[in-house]
Amino acid sequence: MTRSTIFSDTLRRGSATVAVAAVVFVVSGCGGGADKGAAPAPASKAPAAAGAVLEVTGAEFSFAPATLKASAGKTTIRFTNKGVVEHDFTIDALNIEISAAPGKTAETTVTLAPGTYTSVCTVPGHLQSGMKGTLTVA
Repeated sequence: MTRSTIFSDTLRRGSATVAVAAVVFVVSGCGGGADKGAAPAPASKAPAAAGAVLEVTGAEFSFAPATLKASAGKTTIRFTNKGVVEHDFTIDALNIEISAAPGKTAETTVTLAPGTYTSVCTVPGHLQSGMKGTLTVA
């Protein structure tokens, strides 16, 4: 056997070993067991609805989008606080108040009736600073 043959043979065996190790690594990562060290996912106020989902973000001192449109019926409203202080998304006429700490998301599921509603942040001073919007339900 020549040096060239030995080198090629060694490379082939090494490549096969690497391939088998990669398959074992991928398959073992797909196991169904829970990670004992992982924290459970935080629960939202209500499970996601089968209906529509409205996404709204809040920051100093506005909602985006400021104007929301939805159809009447079961709807999940998901509020993400992209600000650096506490914010909430409140529609008094519908008894909706979703609070979220900075960098967090919260949601609730409601049944919307047709109408036009004003949304505000009830944290003191935020409404006065312009943190309001409109939800139109058809």
